[in-house]
Amino acid sequence: MDPTRSMLLALAKRAEETRLDWQAGLAAVRARGETPHRNEAFAHHIQANLCLLTAITAADLPATFRIHDTTLSTDPITAAQQLRDLALPYDRHGPIEATHEAARQAYREAFAEPITAQEQQYVDLLAALTPARRDKVIAAAEERASHPRP
Repeated sequence: MDPTRSMLLALAKRAEETRLDWQAGLAAVRARGETPHRNEAFAHHIQANLCLLTAITAADLPATFRIHDTTLSTDPITAAQQLRDLALPYDRHGPIEATHEAARQAYREAFAEPITAQEQQYVDLLAALTPARRDKVIAAAEERASHPRP
């Protein structure tokens, strides 16, 4: 792949990742029952999009410019959206997630054991907690799992 295509895909991937980070942060704030606000992730999201738009405009792409069988629009904003849509599912070798999703689901269905009665009690207890308390319990469980005691 030529340097222009590589650069545009890298910028588009970064722009999409920052958008997803920002959206995840908003979801976490809402889950805690707090009022969403613009934060540092929002600023990174905007900056990444501006970098992508600047790169598209500076590249002065021809009308037939293609990436992964998609002809980019001559409108920079539409082209940026097309690039963001293309960026995450592709790497140098092609689609990375879609081809493996069916196998992953089959594995989970075949090998994941059903929840036991005791585990269901834990699920019910966690569901009854406030979101902030539940986050604290889950963080403590993850910490304990990553540092097992002898």
